[in-house]
Amino acid sequence: MAAPLSLHHIRPHFFSDYPLLHKPTAITATTTTAATKTNQAQQHPCLTLLDNCSSMSELKQIHAQLLRNGLFFDAFTASKIVAFSALEDFGNLTYSRLVLSQIPNPNGFTCNSVIRGYTNKGLYREAISFYHEMIVQGWIPDRFTFPSLFKSCKDLGEGKQLHCQSTKLGFASDSYIQNTLMNMYSNCGCLVSSRKVFDKMSDKSVVSWATMIDAYAQWDQSTEALKLFDKMGRENVDPNEVTLLNVLTACGMARDLETAKRVHRYIEDYGFGSHLKLSTALMDVYCKCGCVSLARELFDKMPEKNLFCWNIMINGHVEESNYDEAFLLFRRMQLEGEKGDKVTMVSLLLACSNLGALELGKWLHAYIEKQKIEVDVALGTTLVDMYAKCGSIDIASDVFRTLPEKDLMTWTALISGFAMCGEGKKALEHFHEMQMSGVKPDAIIFVGVLAACSHAGLVDEALSHFNSMSEVYGIQPSIEHYGCMVDVLGRAGRIAEAEELIQKMQMKPDRFVLGGLLGACRIHGNLEAAERAAKQLLELSPYDEGTYVLLSNLYSSMGKWEEAKKIRKLMAERNIKKPPGCSLIEVDGTVHEFVKGDSSHQQTANIYEMLDDMISRLKKAGYVPQKSEVSFDMNEEDKETALSLHSEKLAIAFGLISTNPGTTIRVVKNLRVCSDCHTATKLISKVYNREIIVRDRNRFHQFKDGSCSCKDFW
Repeated sequence: MAAPLSLHHIRPHFFSDYPLLHKPTAITATTTTAATKTNQAQQHPCLTLLDNCSSMSELKQIHAQLLRNGLFFDAFTASKIVAFSALEDFGNLTYSRLVLSQIPNPNGFTCNSVIRGYTNKGLYREAISFYHEMIVQGWIPDRFTFPSLFKSCKDLGEGKQLHCQSTKLGFASDSYIQNTLMNMYSNCGCLVSSRKVFDKMSDKSVVSWATMIDAYAQWDQSTEALKLFDKMGRENVDPNEVTLLNVLTACGMARDLETAKRVHRYIEDYGFGSHLKLSTALMDVYCKCGCVSLARELFDKMPEKNLFCWNIMINGHVEESNYDEAFLLFRRMQLEGEKGDKVTMVSLLLACSNLGALELGKWLHAYIEKQKIEVDVALGTTLVDMYAKCGSIDIASDVFRTLPEKDLMTWTALISGFAMCGEGKKALEHFHEMQMSGVKPDAIIFVGVLAACSHAGLVDEALSHFNSMSEVYGIQPSIEHYGCMVDVLGRAGRIAEAEELIQKMQMKPDRFVLGGLLGACRIHGNLEAAERAAKQLLELSPYDEGTYVLLSNLYSSMGKWEEAKKIRKLMAERNIKKPPGCSLIEVDGTVHEFVKGDSSHQQTANIYEMLDDMISRLKKAGYVPQKSEVSFDMNEEDKETALSLHSEKLAIAFGLISTNPGTTIRVVKNLRVCSDCHTATKLISKVYNREIIVRDRNRFHQFKDGSCSCKDFW
């Protein structure tokens, strides 16, 4: 608790009433003599040298000269020495305090300089302590004392005491003091007191409005900030640049596009358009509100751009999944002589993660090392995540080991990566290692742990970790954790236990929980449980295409063609369409995209020639197309053709003709890999002697020598 601050022996503020520090001496000179000496001191050449002083060494020489000349004890001269040593970047506050101790009558400017010096250097506790010391000795603060003290105050109780003292001394109506007082209350987390100060101000300046708006924005009360901005307009107060920046910060938090556009119009109407900070803030708001095109329009019109502008725009394109444009902008940024930093790299590596663009990710990693960009926790975590999501879990693990600093998110990225790659035991080993290192798990990492158990079929381990959440760590399982457990039990064929767990949940199951159960029923052919799950799903999400597709495929796999047709008919009546499959493959640093039956690629003829060769050789190896995966209103030949044109098969065919023999082929698909493509890809890996890594919506599949890392358990 902060020590109480009190004013001792407050008297009218006369110069002669200042107490003497350390060794009191009587002042016998007359006012006229003192004024004459002050005038002589102000005209002395040493003060000219003092104005041009650039180091403590020079300052000490000037100080020595003033002592020899007898001018140091002039109040003006002494205050200049203290101020220089306290406030300049090259200054030394210890020296400043030593000089102060030699001054018999330090004035307010001198003491305030020391307080400001402590505040400017972030020595907040020292500033408050010095103030307390001077108050005890009888010094009376003035209106210039409190702004620095309020900036230094981080304790609410102490701040209230200072507020009281400033009021007792008659500074309650000083707008500058009130503005810093509002800021102090905000920094201490007391917005109610901050707003009370604001509301009581008789003369609110634009700085006052900006301060209060900023206080709300900093504490995520964007709605209140925007209300205050509206009130500012009603009271005909014109905002300045700082106010507009604070308002735009609030707009970004609230995703308030309309207010941002209004601010944009004001900026253009009142000549703020050339302000780089405002333009950058506007771009940021537009990107956060999903209007990347508006941000890009503003970006392209900017006469000058700094690194913040480039980073905001690149990240905006990544957030809207326009990865090509993000990389083109980065290339343009390099051509214009601007080097990327760790923020740039995080955005671009995220793009590589989503694209599965391993080679591009490796190039960015090399760029980071070449440009000597600091790999902090955020960038290191993103690197681990990128390699893991590109299927290179071994490299992800190597990068993880070399990171100088790791946090919970770094561990989560690695453990989730092992989970996606089906290496459940390694995921659990690293989870144990994390706990031994003293890092406490949170709810998010338990999702990764349970997913690892699910993909590896580790049922007992999953149950143990699920129970430990509440029993050991005090974490109440959320819907995501229950979804993982339903998936674990369902995939292991323990459908009844999965249904029982759903019934015991403290919250209603969502479509992910029920969808996991339905998927498990399809794998194990449990029609009754599937129909129960589907009924609940359709009540919950009547237009979710996944439910219809899974149930239809289940009926088809069990030979119930009429029921399957009814589901397809219901989809048609409700205009529900399955999202088109899309597969990405990176070759020589370029990402190529394929959809089902795609014929837009420049090498379409060669791709389809390889596709025919693939199907022919697969059939010789025993491949039988699983026609239950396609619609029923087709003849048998059309069904085979439809299956052969799935996007991942086209991507693999392109990979075979575009890479050297033995090269690993990596494909990213937006949907779950169908059974037919899964079977076909296993055979392709054996027939063509290729390792093929496919990342679908749920996990990685590493196909090699005719088998898959998922062990047909996906």
